[in-house]
Amino acid sequence: MIEQYLSQYAEVEARTLFDHQTLHANLQAPHLSTATGPGTSKPEHPPYQGCLVIPAFDEDPNVLIPQVAGLANHRLLVVLVINAPTNAETGKIRRTQALLEELTGSDFEHVWLVDRVAAESRLNPKHGVGLARKIGCDLALALWHNGWIESPWLLQSDADVTFPQDYAAILHSGALTSADPAPGALIYPHAHISDDPALRRAAGLYDQHMNYYVAGLAVAGSRYAHHSLGSTIAVHARAYAAVRGYPKRSAGEDFYLLNKIRKIADIQRLPGPVLQIQARLSTRVPFGTGPALASIQQSLIEDPSGFGYLSYHPECFALLTTALEALNRWAEQPERPLPEDIGTRLNAQGFEDFAANQAKQNTQPQQRHQWVHDWFDGLKTLQFVRGCGEAYPDQPLLQTLAHLEPNFRTKVIEFQTNNSQELLTPRP
Repeated sequence: MIEQYLSQYAEVEARTLFDHQTLHANLQAPHLSTATGPGTSKPEHPPYQGCLVIPAFDEDPNVLIPQVAGLANHRLLVVLVINAPTNAETGKIRRTQALLEELTGSDFEHVWLVDRVAAESRLNPKHGVGLARKIGCDLALALWHNGWIESPWLLQSDADVTFPQDYAAILHSGALTSADPAPGALIYPHAHISDDPALRRAAGLYDQHMNYYVAGLAVAGSRYAHHSLGSTIAVHARAYAAVRGYPKRSAGEDFYLLNKIRKIADIQRLPGPVLQIQARLSTRVPFGTGPALASIQQSLIEDPSGFGYLSYHPECFALLTTALEALNRWAEQPERPLPEDIGTRLNAQGFEDFAANQAKQNTQPQQRHQWVHDWFDGLKTLQFVRGCGEAYPDQPLLQTLAHLEPNFRTKVIEFQTNNSQELLTPRP
Protein backbone atom coordinates (compact mmCIF):
# COMPACT_ATOMS: atom_id res chain seq x y z
CA MET A 1 0.00 0.00 0.00
CA ILE A 2 2.75 2.47 0.94
CA GLU A 3 4.84 1.59 -2.11
CA GLN A 4 1.79 2.00 -4.34
CA TYR A 5 1.06 5.41 -2.84
CA LEU A 6 4.65 6.62 -3.18
CA SER A 7 4.96 5.42 -6.77
CA GLN A 8 1.56 6.60 -8.02
CA TYR A 9 0.15 9.35 -5.82
CA ALA A 10 3.04 11.09 -4.03
CA GLU A 11 4.36 14.48 -5.12
CA VAL A 12 7.51 14.68 -7.23
CA GLU A 13 9.91 15.24 -4.33
CA ALA A 14 8.85 12.03 -2.61
CA ARG A 15 8.57 10.04 -5.85
CA THR A 16 12.12 10.98 -6.80
CA LEU A 17 13.39 9.87 -3.40
CA PHE A 18 11.40 6.63 -3.56
CA ASP A 19 12.06 5.71 -7.20
CA HIS A 20 15.64 6.84 -7.64
CA GLN A 21 16.95 7.27 -4.09
CA THR A 22 18.07 10.77 -5.00
CA LEU A 23 17.00 14.24 -3.94
CA HIS A 24 14.85 16.33 -6.26
CA ALA A 25 16.43 19.53 -7.53
CA ASN A 26 14.32 21.78 -5.30
CA LEU A 27 15.18 19.91 -2.09
CA GLN A 28 18.01 21.19 0.10
CA ALA A 29 19.59 18.91 2.70
CA PRO A 30 22.80 20.81 3.45
CA HIS A 31 24.25 18.42 6.05
CA LEU A 32 23.23 15.18 4.40
CA SER A 33 25.73 12.44 5.12
CA THR A 34 27.02 10.65 2.02
CA ALA A 35 27.26 7.51 4.16
CA THR A 36 23.54 7.37 4.90
CA GLY A 37 22.00 9.54 2.21
CA PRO A 38 20.00 8.71 -0.92
CA GLY A 39 21.75 6.37 -3.27
CA THR A 40 23.08 4.27 -0.42
CA SER A 41 21.66 1.09 1.03
CA LYS A 42 19.00 1.25 3.74
CA PRO A 43 20.69 2.52 6.91
CA GLU A 44 21.30 -0.03 9.65
CA HIS A 45 19.93 2.41 12.20
CA PRO A 46 17.54 5.25 11.27
CA PRO A 47 19.42 8.56 11.65
CA TYR A 48 16.19 10.28 12.77
CA GLN A 49 13.60 9.29 15.34
CA GLY A 50 10.86 11.20 13.57
CA CYS A 51 9.92 13.89 11.07
CA LEU A 52 8.02 17.16 11.46
CA VAL A 53 6.53 18.93 8.43
CA ILE A 54 5.90 22.69 8.47
CA PRO A 55 4.64 24.68 5.44
CA ALA A 56 5.78 28.30 5.38
CA PHE A 57 4.42 31.13 3.25
CA ASP A 58 5.18 34.76 4.12
CA GLU A 59 6.35 33.85 7.61
CA ASP A 60 8.51 35.97 9.90
CA PRO A 61 12.00 34.45 10.12
CA ASN A 62 12.41 36.00 13.58
CA VAL A 63 9.62 33.69 14.76
CA LEU A 64 10.17 30.57 12.67
CA ILE A 65 13.93 30.24 12.94
CA PRO A 66 14.12 30.24 16.77
CA GLN A 67 11.31 27.68 16.89
CA VAL A 68 13.11 25.42 14.45
CA ALA A 69 16.38 25.92 16.33
CA GLY A 70 14.66 24.78 19.53
CA LEU A 71 13.96 21.39 17.95
CA ALA A 72 17.64 20.58 17.42
CA ASN A 73 19.19 17.67 19.32
CA HIS A 74 15.92 15.70 19.38
CA ARG A 75 16.73 13.34 16.49
CA LEU A 76 13.85 15.08 14.75
CA LEU A 77 14.12 15.96 11.07
CA VAL A 78 12.23 19.15 10.24
CA VAL A 79 10.99 19.45 6.65
CA LEU A 80 10.13 23.06 5.83
CA VAL A 81 8.06 23.48 2.69
CA ILE A 82 8.79 27.09 1.71
CA ASN A 83 5.99 27.87 -0.70
CA ALA A 84 3.93 30.50 -2.45
CA PRO A 85 0.91 30.30 -4.76
CA THR A 86 1.29 31.54 -8.32
CA ASN A 87 -1.11 34.42 -7.66
CA ALA A 88 0.61 35.67 -4.49
CA GLU A 89 1.36 39.37 -4.11
CA THR A 90 4.86 40.40 -5.12
CA GLY A 91 5.75 41.51 -1.60
CA LYS A 92 4.73 38.18 -0.08
CA ILE A 93 6.75 36.27 -2.65
CA ARG A 94 9.77 38.46 -2.00
CA ARG A 95 9.52 37.95 1.77
CA THR A 96 9.11 34.19 1.33
CA GLN A 97 12.17 34.04 -0.92
CA ALA A 98 14.11 36.00 1.70
CA LEU A 99 12.96 33.49 4.34
CA LEU A 100 14.29 30.62 2.22
CA GLU A 101 17.63 32.39 1.80
CA GLU A 102 17.93 33.05 5.52
CA LEU A 103 17.07 29.44 6.37
CA THR A 104 19.59 28.22 3.81
CA GLY A 105 22.27 30.25 5.56
CA SER A 106 21.25 29.17 9.05
CA ASP A 107 23.33 25.98 8.86
CA PHE A 108 20.78 23.73 10.59
CA GLU A 109 21.80 20.09 10.57
CA HIS A 110 18.28 18.84 11.30
CA VAL A 111 16.40 20.79 8.61
CA TRP A 112 15.52 19.96 5.00
CA LEU A 113 14.17 22.76 2.81
CA VAL A 114 11.72 22.31 -0.06
CA ASP A 115 11.79 25.25 -2.46
CA ARG A 116 8.27 25.78 -3.74
CA VAL A 117 8.64 29.55 -3.96
CA ALA A 118 10.80 29.63 -7.09
CA ALA A 119 8.78 30.79 -10.10
CA GLU A 120 8.83 27.39 -11.82
CA SER A 121 7.61 25.46 -8.77
CA ARG A 122 4.98 27.68 -7.10
CA LEU A 123 1.68 26.15 -6.09
CA ASN A 124 -1.65 26.23 -7.87
CA PRO A 125 -3.73 28.65 -5.73
CA LYS A 126 -6.59 26.14 -5.66
CA HIS A 127 -4.25 23.57 -4.07
CA GLY A 128 -2.65 25.96 -1.57
CA VAL A 129 -1.68 24.79 1.89
CA GLY A 130 -3.12 21.33 1.30
CA LEU A 131 -0.54 20.70 -1.41
CA ALA A 132 2.23 22.21 0.72
CA ARG A 133 1.42 19.82 3.57
CA LYS A 134 1.15 16.91 1.13
CA ILE A 135 4.58 17.63 -0.34
CA GLY A 136 6.19 17.54 3.10
CA CYS A 137 4.26 14.55 4.42
CA ASP A 138 4.87 12.55 1.24
CA LEU A 139 8.59 13.15 1.79
CA ALA A 140 8.28 12.07 5.43
CA LEU A 141 6.48 8.90 4.33
CA ALA A 142 9.22 8.08 1.81
CA LEU A 143 11.89 8.65 4.45
CA TRP A 144 10.11 6.33 6.88
CA HIS A 145 9.63 3.67 4.20
CA ASN A 146 13.32 3.93 3.24
CA GLY A 147 14.47 3.46 6.83
CA TRP A 148 15.63 7.01 7.55
CA ILE A 149 12.96 7.61 10.20
CA GLU A 150 12.20 5.23 13.03
CA SER A 151 8.74 6.33 14.17
CA PRO A 152 5.69 5.86 11.90
CA TRP A 153 4.12 9.03 13.32
CA LEU A 154 4.35 11.87 10.78
CA LEU A 155 4.21 15.13 12.74
CA GLN A 156 2.60 18.20 11.17
CA SER A 157 2.44 21.76 12.37
CA ASP A 158 2.70 25.41 11.38
CA ALA A 159 5.11 28.30 11.72
CA ASP A 160 3.06 29.99 14.45
CA VAL A 161 3.38 27.14 17.00
CA THR A 162 5.64 27.14 20.05
CA PHE A 163 6.86 23.59 20.57
CA PRO A 164 7.18 22.43 24.19
CA GLN A 165 10.23 20.47 25.32
CA ASP A 166 8.33 17.16 25.27
CA TYR A 167 6.62 17.77 21.92
CA ALA A 168 8.30 14.77 20.27
CA ALA A 169 7.72 12.38 23.20
CA ILE A 170 5.10 10.43 21.23
CA LEU A 171 7.86 9.29 18.87
CA HIS A 172 9.33 7.28 21.75
CA SER A 173 6.00 5.90 23.02
CA GLY A 174 6.06 2.14 22.76
CA ALA A 175 2.35 1.97 23.61
CA LEU A 176 1.40 4.17 20.66
CA THR A 177 3.78 2.48 18.25
CA SER A 178 2.85 -1.09 19.16
CA ALA A 179 -0.91 -0.60 19.54
CA ASP A 180 -2.90 -3.03 17.40
CA PRO A 181 -4.75 -1.58 15.68
CA ALA A 182 -2.84 1.69 15.87
CA PRO A 183 -4.79 4.97 15.87
CA GLY A 184 -4.88 6.62 12.47
CA ALA A 185 -4.06 10.03 13.90
CA LEU A 186 -3.15 11.74 17.15
CA ILE A 187 -4.35 15.21 18.11
CA TYR A 188 -2.35 17.47 20.43
CA PRO A 189 -4.35 19.73 22.77
CA HIS A 190 -3.80 23.39 21.93
CA ALA A 191 -4.53 26.95 22.94
CA HIS A 192 -4.33 30.14 20.91
CA ILE A 193 -2.34 32.87 22.65
CA SER A 194 -1.52 36.53 22.05
CA ASP A 195 0.16 39.44 23.81
CA ASP A 196 -2.59 41.68 22.47
CA PRO A 197 -5.50 41.72 24.98
CA ALA A 198 -8.20 42.15 22.33
CA LEU A 199 -6.84 39.39 20.14
CA ARG A 200 -6.30 37.14 23.17
CA ARG A 201 -9.96 37.54 24.11
CA ALA A 202 -11.08 36.81 20.56
CA ALA A 203 -8.88 33.71 20.55
CA GLY A 204 -10.38 32.54 23.84
CA LEU A 205 -13.87 32.80 22.37
CA TYR A 206 -12.80 30.95 19.23
CA ASP A 207 -11.17 28.12 21.18
CA GLN A 208 -14.27 27.77 23.33
CA HIS A 209 -16.50 27.72 20.26
CA MET A 210 -14.47 24.85 18.82
CA ASN A 211 -14.31 23.05 22.18
CA TYR A 212 -18.06 23.43 22.51
CA TYR A 213 -18.67 22.01 19.03
CA VAL A 214 -16.41 18.98 19.55
CA ALA A 215 -17.89 18.40 23.01
CA GLY A 216 -21.37 18.54 21.48
CA LEU A 217 -20.42 15.84 19.00
CA ALA A 218 -18.96 13.71 21.79
CA VAL A 219 -22.07 14.03 23.96
CA ALA A 220 -24.22 13.11 20.95
CA GLY A 221 -22.16 9.97 20.36
CA SER A 222 -20.49 10.99 17.09
CA ARG A 223 -17.28 9.17 16.15
CA TYR A 224 -16.08 12.42 14.53
CA ALA A 225 -15.72 14.27 17.84
CA HIS A 226 -12.20 15.63 17.43
CA HIS A 227 -10.51 18.92 16.64
CA SER A 228 -9.24 19.41 13.10
CA LEU A 229 -6.33 21.83 13.20
CA GLY A 230 -3.37 21.18 10.92
CA SER A 231 -0.82 22.48 13.40
CA THR A 232 -1.78 19.86 16.02
CA ILE A 233 -1.79 16.59 14.08
CA ALA A 234 0.35 13.45 13.96
CA VAL A 235 -0.70 10.91 11.32
CA HIS A 236 0.32 7.26 11.23
CA ALA A 237 2.26 6.49 8.06
CA ARG A 238 0.02 3.59 7.04
CA ALA A 239 -3.18 5.56 7.57
CA TYR A 240 -1.74 8.48 5.61
CA ALA A 241 -0.97 6.26 2.63
CA ALA A 242 -4.30 4.43 2.88
CA VAL A 243 -6.28 7.66 2.43
CA ARG A 244 -3.87 8.95 -0.26
CA GLY A 245 -2.51 11.80 1.77
CA TYR A 246 -3.61 15.36 2.15
CA PRO A 247 -6.29 16.68 -0.19
CA LYS A 248 -5.01 19.51 -2.38
CA ARG A 249 -7.13 22.34 -1.02
CA SER A 250 -6.48 25.98 -0.19
CA ALA A 251 -8.25 25.53 3.17
CA GLY A 252 -9.86 22.81 5.24
CA GLU A 253 -7.24 20.25 4.22
CA ASP A 254 -6.79 19.20 7.86
CA PHE A 255 -10.53 18.61 8.32
CA TYR A 256 -10.84 16.53 5.17
CA LEU A 257 -7.71 14.47 5.90
CA LEU A 258 -8.97 13.53 9.37
CA ASN A 259 -12.45 12.91 7.99
CA LYS A 260 -10.98 10.27 5.66
CA ILE A 261 -8.76 8.76 8.33
CA ARG A 262 -11.58 8.37 10.85
CA LYS A 263 -13.36 6.04 8.43
CA ILE A 264 -10.52 3.52 8.60
CA ALA A 265 -9.05 4.03 12.09
CA ASP A 266 -9.53 5.74 15.44
CA ILE A 267 -8.40 9.30 16.11
CA GLN A 268 -6.95 9.78 19.59
CA ARG A 269 -6.66 13.02 21.53
CA LEU A 270 -3.39 13.21 23.45
CA PRO A 271 -3.43 14.34 27.09
CA GLY A 272 -0.50 16.66 26.38
CA PRO A 273 1.67 18.54 25.87
CA VAL A 274 -0.42 21.61 25.04
CA LEU A 275 0.72 23.42 21.89
CA GLN A 276 0.60 27.20 22.08
CA ILE A 277 -0.44 28.77 18.80
CA GLN A 278 -0.05 32.46 18.09
CA ALA A 279 -3.45 33.98 17.32
CA ARG A 280 -3.10 35.78 13.99
CA LEU A 281 -5.51 37.72 11.78
CA SER A 282 -4.21 35.83 8.78
CA THR A 283 -5.59 36.06 5.25
CA ARG A 284 -3.57 33.10 3.95
CA VAL A 285 -6.68 30.96 3.64
CA PRO A 286 -10.27 31.84 2.64
CA PHE A 287 -11.69 30.37 5.85
CA GLY A 288 -10.37 28.97 9.10
CA THR A 289 -8.79 30.36 12.25
CA GLY A 290 -7.39 33.62 10.84
CA PRO A 291 -10.60 34.86 9.21
CA ALA A 292 -12.63 33.65 12.21
CA LEU A 293 -10.49 35.67 14.64
CA ALA A 294 -10.92 38.79 12.50
CA SER A 295 -14.69 38.34 12.59
CA ILE A 296 -14.75 37.78 16.36
CA GLN A 297 -12.54 40.78 16.99
CA GLN A 298 -14.93 42.93 14.96
CA SER A 299 -17.88 41.60 16.97
CA LEU A 300 -16.06 42.57 20.19
CA ILE A 301 -15.61 46.10 18.88
CA GLU A 302 -19.33 46.30 18.22
CA ASP A 303 -20.27 44.63 21.52
CA PRO A 304 -17.41 44.57 24.10
CA SER A 305 -19.45 42.27 26.37
CA GLY A 306 -18.72 39.38 24.02
CA PHE A 307 -22.39 38.45 23.81
CA GLY A 308 -22.41 39.44 20.15
CA TYR A 309 -20.44 36.32 19.26
CA LEU A 310 -22.90 33.58 18.36
CA SER A 311 -22.55 29.82 18.20
CA TYR A 312 -24.76 26.76 17.79
CA HIS A 313 -27.87 26.35 19.92
CA PRO A 314 -27.56 23.34 22.29
CA GLU A 315 -30.76 21.88 20.83
CA CYS A 316 -28.86 21.30 17.57
CA PHE A 317 -26.75 18.71 19.39
CA ALA A 318 -29.86 17.20 20.96
CA LEU A 319 -31.21 16.68 17.45
CA LEU A 320 -27.86 15.20 16.42
CA THR A 321 -28.15 12.72 19.29
CA THR A 322 -31.58 11.68 18.03
CA ALA A 323 -30.27 11.39 14.46
CA LEU A 324 -27.38 9.13 15.47
CA GLU A 325 -29.69 6.94 17.53
CA ALA A 326 -32.02 6.68 14.54
CA LEU A 327 -29.17 5.71 12.23
CA ASN A 328 -28.03 3.03 14.67
CA ARG A 329 -31.57 1.62 14.81
CA TRP A 330 -31.68 1.65 11.01
CA ALA A 331 -28.44 -0.35 10.91
CA GLU A 332 -30.07 -3.00 13.10
CA GLN A 333 -33.50 -2.92 11.47
CA PRO A 334 -33.41 -1.12 8.09
CA GLU A 335 -37.11 -1.72 7.52
CA ARG A 336 -38.01 0.60 10.42
CA PRO A 337 -38.78 4.16 9.28
CA LEU A 338 -36.86 7.07 10.75
CA PRO A 339 -38.65 9.58 13.00
CA GLU A 340 -40.39 12.08 10.72
CA ASP A 341 -38.41 15.23 11.62
CA ILE A 342 -35.03 13.45 11.67
CA GLY A 343 -35.90 11.55 8.50
CA THR A 344 -36.69 14.79 6.70
CA ARG A 345 -33.35 16.30 7.73
CA LEU A 346 -31.32 13.22 6.86
CA ASN A 347 -33.12 12.68 3.54
CA ALA A 348 -32.25 16.25 2.60
CA GLN A 349 -28.63 15.11 2.93
CA GLY A 350 -29.17 12.06 0.74
CA PHE A 351 -29.97 9.32 3.26
CA GLU A 352 -32.95 7.99 1.30
CA ASP A 353 -30.76 7.28 -1.75
CA PHE A 354 -28.02 5.81 0.47
CA ALA A 355 -30.49 3.46 2.18
CA ALA A 356 -32.01 2.41 -1.15
CA ASN A 357 -28.57 1.44 -2.46
CA GLN A 358 -27.84 -0.56 0.69
CA ALA A 359 -31.18 -2.39 0.39
CA LYS A 360 -29.95 -3.92 -2.88
CA GLN A 361 -27.17 -5.72 -1.03
CA ASN A 362 -27.33 -8.61 1.40
CA THR A 363 -25.60 -6.91 4.34
CA GLN A 364 -25.30 -7.63 8.04
CA PRO A 365 -25.92 -5.12 10.87
CA GLN A 366 -22.20 -4.72 11.55
CA GLN A 367 -21.59 -3.72 7.94
CA ARG A 368 -24.53 -1.36 7.95
CA HIS A 369 -23.25 0.34 11.13
CA GLN A 370 -19.88 0.93 9.46
CA TRP A 371 -21.33 2.11 6.19
CA VAL A 372 -23.94 4.44 7.63
CA HIS A 373 -21.38 6.19 9.84
CA ASP A 374 -18.99 6.42 6.90
CA TRP A 375 -21.84 8.07 5.02
CA PHE A 376 -22.85 10.34 7.90
CA ASP A 377 -19.28 11.53 8.31
CA GLY A 378 -17.71 14.62 9.82
CA LEU A 379 -18.79 16.83 6.92
CA LYS A 380 -22.40 15.66 6.93
CA THR A 381 -22.43 15.98 10.72
CA LEU A 382 -21.33 19.61 10.46
CA GLN A 383 -23.92 20.25 7.76
CA PHE A 384 -26.60 18.62 9.91
CA VAL A 385 -25.78 20.79 12.94
CA ARG A 386 -25.74 23.92 10.81
CA GLY A 387 -29.03 22.92 9.21
CA CYS A 388 -30.65 22.61 12.63
CA GLY A 389 -29.98 26.33 13.04
CA GLU A 390 -33.05 26.97 10.92
CA ALA A 391 -35.21 25.71 13.79
CA TYR A 392 -32.84 26.71 16.60
CA PRO A 393 -30.94 29.85 15.60
CA ASP A 394 -27.44 30.52 16.89
CA GLN A 395 -27.27 32.24 20.25
CA PRO A 396 -24.54 34.03 22.24
CA LEU A 397 -21.75 31.56 23.03
CA LEU A 398 -21.25 33.05 26.51
CA GLN A 399 -24.93 32.56 27.30
CA THR A 400 -24.80 28.96 26.04
CA LEU A 401 -21.67 28.06 28.03
CA ALA A 402 -23.09 29.56 31.20
CA HIS A 403 -26.25 27.46 31.09
CA LEU A 404 -25.17 24.10 29.67
CA GLU A 405 -26.60 20.97 31.25
CA PRO A 406 -24.02 19.24 33.52
CA ASN A 407 -22.94 16.38 31.25
CA PHE A 408 -22.40 18.71 28.30
CA ARG A 409 -20.62 21.25 30.50
CA THR A 410 -18.25 18.60 31.86
CA LYS A 411 -17.35 17.54 28.34
CA VAL A 412 -16.55 21.13 27.34
CA ILE A 413 -14.30 21.52 30.39
CA GLU A 414 -12.36 18.40 29.32
CA PHE A 415 -11.05 20.41 26.38
CA GLN A 416 -9.96 23.40 28.48
CA THR A 417 -6.31 24.19 27.74
CA ASN A 418 -6.01 27.90 28.42
CA ASN A 419 -7.20 30.58 30.82
CA SER A 420 -10.65 30.91 29.29
CA GLN A 421 -12.34 29.07 32.15
CA GLU A 422 -14.09 32.31 33.03
CA LEU A 423 -16.13 31.90 29.85
CA LEU A 424 -17.97 29.07 31.58
CA THR A 425 -18.91 31.25 34.57
CA PRO A 426 -22.45 32.64 34.45
CA ARG A 427 -22.81 36.41 34.64
CA PRO A 428 -25.32 37.97 36.99
